[in-house]
Amino acid sequence: MIEETGLIVDADEQYAWVEAASSNSCSHCSANQGCGTASLQKWFKRKPNRLRVVNNQNLKPGEQVIIGIPEQALVKGSFIIYMLPLLFLIGGAFVGSYLDQVLAWGHREAASIIFGLLGLVGSFSFLQKYYTRSSDRQAQYQPVILRRSR
Repeated sequence: MIEETGLIVDADEQYAWVEAASSNSCSHCSANQGCGTASLQKWFKRKPNRLRVVNNQNLKPGEQVIIGIPEQALVKGSFIIYMLPLLFLIGGAFVGSYLDQVLAWGHREAASIIFGLLGLVGSFSFLQKYYTRSSDRQAQYQPVILRRSR
């Protein structure tokens, strides 16, 4: 189980809204002062993540909690989110190259680029329309409150 500390910002009988500040690995790195990533992170501060979790412990706003999500769900979700666009991009490029060869357009590279980008955009649309909406309803992808924080 991957755990993160969060603060309950709103709650009712059924759900609690937990604000989990994303951890910053740059603050622990010895190269923090000379690193470009650390410099960029200072300019682009991220807002805390706000998650809806089942409030089965009758928690109130202001309480610190430990929330968690199974490692397997995170690995599976990350794999799909990263690999599907890559596969669609490469597949689209191959389709564009093949169509150029069959239809004799004479612009193989342009066809590969255009169809690759179409595949990439199509994968983003698919992920947004089908995968993220279906994963919102699956219990394995939902964070849970593990315990109150001390």
